[in-house]
Amino acid sequence: MKNQQPQITKLDRRHFNNPHPAVEAAGVEAAEKGLPVYACPYKHPAMLASWLKGYKRAQQLTLNF
Repeated sequence: MKNQQPQITKLDRRHFNNPHPAVEAAGVEAAEKGLPVYACPYKHPAMLASWLKGYKRAQQLTLNF
């Protein structure tokens, strides 16, 4: 038999405390302003990755047919 436990929803607001979307948006904004990639203000590897993810997405070409 499988031991099935119901999923417990957290009553606190920890799931709203995610800084990565804001950091990614900052990367998009930097790319749109034309800042160089070395202008990233973050040193933490996870924040750096999120910033670069946004920067990279903004730098990609869009094909609007």
